[in-house]
Amino acid sequence: MHDFLVQLQIYKPNLSRQEKKLADFLQTHPDRASQANIAELSAITGVSTATISRFAKALGYPNFQALRMALVQSPPEPDQTLFAELSPDDSVETLAQKIFTSNIDALRTTLANLDANALAKSINWITHADHLGLFGLGASNLVALDGYHKFLRTAIPVAYAADYHMQLMAATHLGANDAMILTSHSGEDKDAIALADLAKQQQVPLIVITGAPASRLAKMADAAFVAVAEESRYRTEALHALIAELSLMDTLFMISAIQTNSQTAPLFRRVRATIDATRR
Repeated sequence: MHDFLVQLQIYKPNLSRQEKKLADFLQTHPDRASQANIAELSAITGVSTATISRFAKALGYPNFQALRMALVQSPPEPDQTLFAELSPDDSVETLAQKIFTSNIDALRTTLANLDANALAKSINWITHADHLGLFGLGASNLVALDGYHKFLRTAIPVAYAADYHMQLMAATHLGANDAMILTSHSGEDKDAIALADLAKQQQVPLIVITGAPASRLAKMADAAFVAVAEESRYRTEALHALIAELSLMDTLFMISAIQTNSQTAPLFRRVRATIDATRR
């Protein structure tokens, strides 16, 4: 069961005005809302039953009843934000604590929202791929580079490029027997979407890591993973989202490496020996 506050954090930017009105009521009065049926909640909030049903599905619940169950299990302090805002009046120690807390919260909420079915499919595509392409633009390129660095230790042939046009060239070589991991925090970057379009045209299984589950890129994906992190006026680049995205990439790598251990272990030892030789 997904945590209600986590789901609201993820999907609220994409809600309609009426849905945001409903969200505010549920967040402020979770006990009252959890005891009401859909008709009673409609009367209390002035939001139609159709909108309430649509709202539940927009947050990733199959129906209103599932949302009610999530409300019952939600944390007892709904007025607190998931991530602590930074203030110039904070001491350096408090700032450090808030930054670490934000990073921990990003990991915890990302894990809570992890799609096990998408993970199983992705691991299958990766471990059976003839070639694996790892791509991303801007800060997301760091996630792709990290993945490339990790997957080089496996028996899976990997492709990576920092330059966008070189990414397009590398992606052109991929086909239905390959796989692509594409990272974009916004999920709306036009270059990332162009790479996704190319993957779809060539029937390449598309695995997306993003911070926006309702984005165009997430909807194009064959499997999507959401890195949950709250942007603030001091962290407009959602830097703690990068930690969550790196952790998702690490998860894909580690499980793939474990499942291909018989092929990966000998190569890993050779890579380790080669690197160790440079340190003597």
